Amino acid sequence: MFLLALRSLKYRWAAFAATFIGMFLCSGIVIASGGILETGLRDEAPAERLQATPIVIAGDTVYPLPNNPVATLLERVHIDENLIATIQTVPGVLKALPDVSFPAAVVKDGATVNTGVESSGHGWSSAEMLPYALSSGAAPQAPGDVVLDKRSADAAGATVGSEVKVAVRGTTETFRVSGIAEPGAAVNQAGLFFSPADVQRLIPDPGKVDNIGVFATPGTDVATLQQQLSTALAGKGTKVLTGDIRGHGEKPKTLEVTDLLIIGVLIGGLSTLAGLMGVASTLSLAFQQRQREMALLRSIGTTPRQLKRMIIGETIFVSLIATALSIIPGVLFGEVLFNRIVDSGLVAEGLAFHQGPIPTIVAALISLITSVGAASIAGRRVTKAKAIEALTDAEIQEYKPGKLRPIFAIVCFVISGSLIYVVQLANGPLKASPAIFSCIFAGIGLALLGPIVAKTTTRILGPLVRRTTGIAGYLASLNAQARVTQVAAVITPIMLVTGIATANLYATTTETAATETYTQELAHNVILQSGESGFAPEVLDEIRKVNGVDGASVFLTSAGFIESPADPWQGRDLGGSQIKGFNADAAAKVYGTSVVEGSFSDLVGNTVALTNTHAKDMGAKLGDTISIRMGDRGKVDLKVVALFTAKESFESIVMPAETLEAHTTLGRARFILVNPAQGADMGQLKADLTTAMATVPGASIGDRKSLNGAFLHHLGAQALVTLLMIAMLVGYIAIQVINNLSLAITKRRREFGLQRLTGSTKDQVLRMTAIEGAQAGIIGIVLGTLITPLTLVPFSLARTGSPIPSGSPWMYIGVVLFAGLLAMGGTLLPTWLELRKSPLEASVVA
Repeated sequence: MFLLALRSLKYRWAAFAATFIGMFLCSGIVIASGGILETGLRDEAPAERLQATPIVIAGDTVYPLPNNPVATLLERVHIDENLIATIQTVPGVLKALPDVSFPAAVVKDGATVNTGVESSGHGWSSAEMLPYALSSGAAPQAPGDVVLDKRSADAAGATVGSEVKVAVRGTTETFRVSGIAEPGAAVNQAGLFFSPADVQRLIPDPGKVDNIGVFATPGTDVATLQQQLSTALAGKGTKVLTGDIRGHGEKPKTLEVTDLLIIGVLIGGLSTLAGLMGVASTLSLAFQQRQREMALLRSIGTTPRQLKRMIIGETIFVSLIATALSIIPGVLFGEVLFNRIVDSGLVAEGLAFHQGPIPTIVAALISLITSVGAASIAGRRVTKAKAIEALTDAEIQEYKPGKLRPIFAIVCFVISGSLIYVVQLANGPLKASPAIFSCIFAGIGLALLGPIVAKTTTRILGPLVRRTTGIAGYLASLNAQARVTQVAAVITPIMLVTGIATANLYATTTETAATETYTQELAHNVILQSGESGFAPEVLDEIRKVNGVDGASVFLTSAGFIESPADPWQGRDLGGSQIKGFNADAAAKVYGTSVVEGSFSDLVGNTVALTNTHAKDMGAKLGDTISIRMGDRGKVDLKVVALFTAKESFESIVMPAETLEAHTTLGRARFILVNPAQGADMGQLKADLTTAMATVPGASIGDRKSLNGAFLHHLGAQALVTLLMIAMLVGYIAIQVINNLSLAITKRRREFGLQRLTGSTKDQVLRMTAIEGAQAGIIGIVLGTLITPLTLVPFSLARTGSPIPSGSPWMYIGVVLFAGLLAMGGTLLPTWLELRKSPLEASVVA
């Protein structure tokens, strides 16, 4: 029977091609998303600047919570430099060197020189870890000395003994070039190396280091030494890195891979779901085309078991070919997708993409299991029925719903309703998230009931279609009611395209609008944005002296975890609670929120202000003390001096700028908010402010968009990923619609031939099929529109307080037009191709 199955493929090339395309795309997308997921799970970041160091000791950024064991600290965790003495006592350690890193770049003609890569400053001891070697000059010894790497020296035109200006710690300083160094290996960074005295002055936390590089004595086993170091440093807030994870010490942002894991799961899950449904519907339609053939086989003595073996054998053959050919495109697409995610800023540069054999094996299994299961279900009626019943079914094709479909559909509807209920009860920053999946589960439920829905809706629309479109509509209505399975194969993907695309697009625009509404509290300010090194304190003093400035404050953001009292919101965000920092004397002027109790002017030293809702949920009140684990792992005890109101889902903690600044990676503020005096000339004010911050290379007057990025830097990247997911899903579903319609039209070749032999013209047949396509498209669009509010209404209520989502109506119109074009184009094009044959030739085709 397997040989018979293979021989039959060449006579059913259309069904073969449609099934092959569906399986090819399904397995390819699973392979691509599997690569994203594997990259997040392996979490490898090869070392660049520290690549000569076999072991790197770095600060531990994982902060486990009872309900979230992988919560991440979002600032660099510095470690005590005194640990070097402990490390050097461990057997097998040859030497241990401190490593620090901070933004620093050579300035020429008032701007930082363009080296094409990120530029940073380090101590000279870090040079050995690449290693760098002096090509001329000497190491930096005295304060004011600097060694430039060759890339920076060439860009600045600097030589040994010349003076250069360097942007560092929020201002510009002059240094003497004591030497020029060349890297001993490829590195995608520019380096400036300072004397020990200058390093202690320029780093944000003197006495602390970013990493400690450990060199092993010759012959020492690195794995064994790693274990010994881990034991010696237990409880010190460190982690011992070896191999391809040493790069985490250089770029701690690469540790924030939770978003990457979520992306892999979402893309893989949603795409697999769409793929499974698409493959199942295509296979079902393909085998329906062959019901007469299989019925005839039954009538000549073929047993149900033999027929089933033929069906499964043919399906396995197609599935294996499709999966094998999808491997290379799937891997390439996964890498392209990963690079695009990195470019968006959602994942830090430095993480290494991995695509191993496991995603390929999983894709093959999913494709195989799905196709075999779908084939078994599609041919079940013919294989189990008696020969005469099978022949009858092949002619009338009466739909008989299965017993499990309604049960699974009800489960999906219950899950959808439960997610909406959860949104209404939840609090905190992730309140709206469950609503995203509500319409998806509702769509799956309707898809499971596809033939029943198609039969019901076509009967409802039938009288209207017949009255408004004449004889062509009469025939189209009868055809739709007689072919509910084929109609459902079109309605379901059109519904999913409309529902999923609309819900995700408007959820993204609503999220963005909610954030923009949030920053209206700061919108009345003139926003000053620094370069990479931030603003020095003296710059704020100069800003405050400018005419027309009523008040000015630095603005910082970070995140931390409240350790006491118990915080019911804890762990809902992997990065902890959002924290903002202002200067107390200007906080009330630049931060336009309502203070319920206390005063922002009391934000001095170890103090804090909380939103009234957050404080109430924690049981904290004015005068109480709370403990916060800051983003750099430091713990601070803060007295509550003010309670204020904030927009729901965007609550944050407010701290004194100087207190928060000490616990950030940069140690400087990158924004200054200026409250203009009443009646100030804004043009003149901005010009004067530009002059006042002229000593800060790269500083400029920003806007609310940059401020949004400071608070919620991931929004734009998440929007990009959302669009990528929509594009993949819509593209895949679009191909499935075309596949299904092409199969359905091909099956009707004989019908069209007989219709034309009895007097119908090509135009009349085209008009009939156009009405059928329009009817299926309208039903799918209406159903997709009906399930969309299941996501958008609760999501919008949680984010903005309004049931109406934000966004242009043209997005919905565009989705509808695309869905309609799919339905009409996928119907008319294959019909036109079939009508090119002569009526007699078409009518005699079996």
